[in-house]
Amino acid sequence: MSKIHSHQIFAILILSGAWSVICIPEPHGCGQIWGTVAACLIEMLCCLPMLALRENAFRNLMQSQKWLGLIYMIYFLLCGAHGFSQLWEAAPQQLLPASGKMTAAVLIVLTCIYTSSAGLRAAARCAPLVMSLFLISVLVLILGAWKRIDISRIALQGNGFWPGMKQYFALSGELGAAWILCDRARNGRKSAVYSYLLAKAIFCILILFLSITAGGRLISLNGYPFFTLTALSQPLQGQRADALYILVFVMLYVMYTTLQSGITESITEMLYPIREKWTAPASLLLMVLLAWSINQTLLTDLIILLLPVLIFVIPLMLRIHEFSAHVRRKEQSHEAF
Repeated sequence: MSKIHSHQIFAILILSGAWSVICIPEPHGCGQIWGTVAACLIEMLCCLPMLALRENAFRNLMQSQKWLGLIYMIYFLLCGAHGFSQLWEAAPQQLLPASGKMTAAVLIVLTCIYTSSAGLRAAARCAPLVMSLFLISVLVLILGAWKRIDISRIALQGNGFWPGMKQYFALSGELGAAWILCDRARNGRKSAVYSYLLAKAIFCILILFLSITAGGRLISLNGYPFFTLTALSQPLQGQRADALYILVFVMLYVMYTTLQSGITESITEMLYPIREKWTAPASLLLMVLLAWSINQTLLTDLIILLLPVLIFVIPLMLRIHEFSAHVRRKEQSHEAF
């Protein structure tokens, strides 16, 4: 994978993270907002070791410990499968026509096969453009829901801290890709990752806040707070904004899936020095098969279990090894003099 800029890293990570946020199945209460804040702070701390590593640390690790590469590949395949499960469960019920559920899913997957075959570099170049469209949709959502906000509803729903933390960790599958992306960053990788973490947390808190204060009981009745908000948020009297939300929804999913398949392809290149265009599409099809064969709850639990190991424990051990090697070299240089 060639070098990419920090703003492209930020864009592709936040768009992938936004996909998971809009697929939150249900709000638990305003305590979920504090759970989100706590989870975001924990993730920031977990990212410290991997951001302290030297450039190409991940590539060198994959080449020396190939079995770790297989574990990372399994993780990204599980994340892609989880994303497809979210698409199958949430999208047809809320945005896509129920009569064309299978047709819509097949068309979206075919689009993902095309984008994944173009490579992660192409997705990174397109990410800033998709970001602008995403920001427009968020602005339309806020303008449409603004008049419905009732702050008094906050006091009625105070639970949800621990479920909120667990749910937010389950929505952070793209965080595992941050190390691989930063490993090939031109510059500013720390600012890109921390900006992404903050922006994603703010977006998640915004959706939860609007769900509680503007959606009210409708959210608990219908589920999927983002989709319920899009039905309530129609700022233009003469024209509904549904088409904008559908477009953004599909583009976010394509970015999320392209990231997972692109990272899988990148790891394959590190393990085996060949590049075949079928690698990313093949991984995408494997993700679909995993989504249909593994329960979504089990997928969520596996992601929560693997995430801290892959983004914190392994980078921390590698950082300790780098530091100890540096100390040994320094001692040897002093002894030589």
